[in-house]
Amino acid sequence: MTEFQQEIQQVEAIDKKKEWHREITEKLHRKVESGSGSLSIHTVPTKLRRVKDEAYNCRIVSIGPLHLGNHDLAAMRERKWAYMHHLFQRIEDRQQFLECWKECTSAVYDLDSEIRGCYAKRMSHKDKGHKELAEVVLIDGCFILELFLKYEEHLNMTLDYQSDAIFDSAWMIAALQHDLALLENQIPFMILERLYEAIRPHLKDSRPNSVASLALNFFQPMNYKAFLEDWDTQYNHLLDVLHKFYLPSNCDISVEIEMITEMKHHSRPEPVFGSIKKWGFNFCASELSEAGIEFQKQQRTDHLLNITFSRGVIKIPPIFIDDSLLRNLIAFEQCSLGSLHHMTSYAILLKSLIRCPRDIRLLKQRGIISSNWIREEEYLSQLKSILDEVVVKEFYFGDLCDKVNAYHGKFWFRRGIKYIYRTYFSTAWSMISFVAAIILFILTALQTFFTVRPR
Repeated sequence: MTEFQQEIQQVEAIDKKKEWHREITEKLHRKVESGSGSLSIHTVPTKLRRVKDEAYNCRIVSIGPLHLGNHDLAAMRERKWAYMHHLFQRIEDRQQFLECWKECTSAVYDLDSEIRGCYAKRMSHKDKGHKELAEVVLIDGCFILELFLKYEEHLNMTLDYQSDAIFDSAWMIAALQHDLALLENQIPFMILERLYEAIRPHLKDSRPNSVASLALNFFQPMNYKAFLEDWDTQYNHLLDVLHKFYLPSNCDISVEIEMITEMKHHSRPEPVFGSIKKWGFNFCASELSEAGIEFQKQQRTDHLLNITFSRGVIKIPPIFIDDSLLRNLIAFEQCSLGSLHHMTSYAILLKSLIRCPRDIRLLKQRGIISSNWIREEEYLSQLKSILDEVVVKEFYFGDLCDKVNAYHGKFWFRRGIKYIYRTYFSTAWSMISFVAAIILFILTALQTFFTVRPR
């Protein structure tokens, strides 16, 4: 090889190196621009789907781009268009309608990069074009808002049921409540806020100030906490609204943060993450009851975490067991690095407390579990696999469980007497029966003694 040829090869090698440097730099810039800090809509981890796939699947409607191609959900697509039409029909003035329509379409179209940045599953423009993604998000956002508005009218008994197939059906609302709370079936909350901000001034009747209020009216969560309109809370999507709703209310935030910080300090296992078996109660509800520990329904039912133990009494708010919603909330916590694991901790506590039908019957008697049509075996089956393949970052009931477990190991004789008294002498008639039985036993013994003993 001549010296000239060697120089040419060196120049070509330098050019290839520069070209590679330019390409990798461009890729890095594209990744940084797409960003991962705003990721909020995740796909369910495969390991969780293997445990119970149907808990994460849509039943009748797909929301957002992730399940757009599911042919089993095609029947609702025309209903979405109709709902979007109904939403803008609420604006009676023609000029205001055109202005609002333009504002909504422009807002969604201009948020393309922000929308793509919310999805953990990357969508290239080749997979979902700018127009296609904007159309999907606009239709789904309008469908959700009209559904929420109609549901509010349903609650106020002002809805025309004959003109609406969804509300005329006994099962569709429950199916929609299920579908709109799925981790993968979401659109960014900012879309709903922008659309509602544009449409709300044109609505005739008084409506809630926020989309979050409409959402909570629709989901009717099993909780009695009042939603405050002036909460300054940022939401990522509808499932995030429910997730934050089950946190303590704002008036308790400072106290709760101190409590959680203390619980983190005392209850975090070191150094292993996710050792679920060592967390929770060491004994189930019926065993704790036999040991003399009382269960009472918590009078203050503003949030699920308000579980307390004092002087041998565990107070629990009404128990929340919705298998699909609880699994999706746990999946959301698994995927969100900055999320508190309070719903996962709640599931750990429930699973350690409820292990057999006796536990469910006991908690039903105390009013902690509602006496509905769900069978005891179904409750148990829901809890059996709820934590399979789940990695726990923090457990927020550590101090509570430590106190109950320690109490169970002390004063066993006193608790045994207390259990006997509660079981056999809880009423005056049982006490009278016991005294009568003792007297009868004594008289029978005396009669036998004097009969056998020779005079």
